[in-house]
Amino acid sequence: MPTAWVISGGGRFDDPWHPFAETSAELRTTLQNRGWTVEVKDDADAALAALIHHRRPSLLVVNIGWYGPDRFTDPATDGLVSALEHGLPTLLVHSTLTAFPQWSLWHEIAGGGWTYGITYHPEYSPAVAVADPGHSLTVGLDELAIADERYTKMWVDPSSRVFLEHDEAGDRHPLAWTRTWGASPIVADTLGHNAASYQAAGRATLLQRELDWLSDR
Repeated sequence: MPTAWVISGGGRFDDPWHPFAETSAELRTTLQNRGWTVEVKDDADAALAALIHHRRPSLLVVNIGWYGPDRFTDPATDGLVSALEHGLPTLLVHSTLTAFPQWSLWHEIAGGGWTYGITYHPEYSPAVAVADPGHSLTVGLDELAIADERYTKMWVDPSSRVFLEHDEAGDRHPLAWTRTWGASPIVADTLGHNAASYQAAGRATLLQRELDWLSDR
């Protein structure tokens, strides 16, 4: 049976804006309904450090917050890097993509993120996201109904492959992308502000596709 670790915002990686217990519970339920054994871990540093010492899960999901100068501890960084170099499929969600704006290693891993002073989001609301039908993750999809914060003016590395966008202020902006770091396939998805976000039809469809894409690799 495949195993998944959901790294949930807590301690240094909690924040005042996101209900991580709720969103990590939604992720856990989706994974369990697909037959995964799931562990939710709210100490990101300890969990990531353990990746170097313990049997690794089949999938890593990172759902954390960040504000301030801190980044992962050195043991946590070593564990994460080792796991990614050995091919651990990884899903990065929502405010995880706002983290560590000055950390070059994280830029390489995530392949995109929030630029302070430039990136913003409209108020949380029902909206439409536009999928790229030419991407293997979203083939056959078009417009998806979501209810979320829609991150706008995110930076995305040219080596990342955007598969989801939204329209804001007359332009189209990336919401999600795939990439590879080390030997690991990575999905970076900025959706997932709260439990209701995960229950929106388009977001639910997209999450299933993301898990399929990561599992296939």
